[in-house]
Amino acid sequence: MTSPSGRLYDFLLTLQQKPVLVIGDVMLDRYVQGEVDRLSPEAPIPILSEKHTSMTTGGAANVARNLAQLGANVSLIGLIGSDNAGRELSKAIAEVPQILFAPILCPDRPTTVKTRYLSSGQQMLRVDSEVTTKLNEDESAKLIEQATIMMADCEILILSDYAKGCFSPDVTSQLIHAAHEHGIKVIIDPKSVDFRDYRGADFLTPNLAELKKATGITEDSLDAIEAAARQVLERCEINQMLVTLSARGMMTVSKEEAHHIPSRPCEVFDVSGAGDTVIALLASGLLMGLDELEAATVANIGASLVVAKSGTACLAPGEILAQSYGASTATPLYEVKQNISKWRQQGQKIGFTNGCFDLLHAGHIHILKQCAADCDRLIVGLNADSSVKRLKGSDRPVQSEDVRGAVLANLPFVDAVVLFEEDTPKQLIEALVPDCLSKGGDYQIEHIVGADIVRAAGGIVRAIPLLEGHSTTRFLNLSAVKAR
Repeated sequence: MTSPSGRLYDFLLTLQQKPVLVIGDVMLDRYVQGEVDRLSPEAPIPILSEKHTSMTTGGAANVARNLAQLGANVSLIGLIGSDNAGRELSKAIAEVPQILFAPILCPDRPTTVKTRYLSSGQQMLRVDSEVTTKLNEDESAKLIEQATIMMADCEILILSDYAKGCFSPDVTSQLIHAAHEHGIKVIIDPKSVDFRDYRGADFLTPNLAELKKATGITEDSLDAIEAAARQVLERCEINQMLVTLSARGMMTVSKEEAHHIPSRPCEVFDVSGAGDTVIALLASGLLMGLDELEAATVANIGASLVVAKSGTACLAPGEILAQSYGASTATPLYEVKQNISKWRQQGQKIGFTNGCFDLLHAGHIHILKQCAADCDRLIVGLNADSSVKRLKGSDRPVQSEDVRGAVLANLPFVDAVVLFEEDTPKQLIEALVPDCLSKGGDYQIEHIVGADIVRAAGGIVRAIPLLEGHSTTRFLNLSAVKAR
């Protein structure tokens, strides 16, 4: 990527609240966790002593969750049954901010459920409960009608095909045609062996195994993969392809050129849902105007991060930015005071806000943008690691003060970051006396720390409404395999 740090920041900031439509096979991912300490006397198999069961979104719903946690506004269409699993899945989706779920209710088929049995964090067995027959005519018509309505309010369409019955060749064709009539790009994660089912798509994202099944190639060389991909593009009238190659990274292929993107060094813990993160980031990048190589590079960064997590996980913007931030970090207080004096001589208004900003998320970005809009120069007071531990617990922060400071300092609307060790920024505000003090939340003005200091100096104090549903604690709970 050209200027990777700046481009990555521009991409994630521009993505905030952009509308995306995801259609596909939604499913409930259930995790049964326990311990194995003996074999069964009935057969040479381990006995799992169950400790707890947890649930999260899977399939197309996980693609939507990835997009929403990055800050996009997501509309989601998928099939659910009139069963408890369907209700559990709808509840899990409702917990994720910025997803509008429009389910197609199919009373005669169960909601797809994947149940994984784990011991010491390792999968022992997966059991799938599903019906994979295609939708009937009435259900197909409802899906297409709902999709056509939602296309009017979206800027890109993702089809997440897990071969669970959502897509027939005719349904796929109609969706692609309708999207193009709306001027919307279509990106598809394919499962059909016949890639002609996706004729006319703008981007296809198969893994190597899927490409081999679709084309019959047996070689694993990059040249062979490129040739097979280009053959698909020409035969199926598809514009571009991203082939994921596991430990070898990814390859983008168009009719004119191909690029191999090596994998990033990482610890692989669980590959579940990694493809969902890849297509979410690829689609987001293309939506924001990145070229296919830049978008795929962002997706490659995301893949290296998400495979280090357990289960079908997703990423916060701060996790991605931490991989490509510039050198700027916290600024010494004396230097900030010197800069403030200079800025005031130039007639500029000084703003201030503060927080832990652990795993910078869409809610943080929303607050910071609002703070910056009230002033000419924005100073951010950042809780040091010791302060975060006292306020949030011994397992926080997730990211160190150096990383959090660097991520914040490289935001284009932040002019300086100042660390403070205390539980509140009162001493810092006394030292800086900003013209505008802003804080996110449902605070009453008089309860904002430092409000009295700023008001006494003739400044203004503002409480900024939060972006509904976003917090680091909430993100960590949703991203973890959470017990129910």
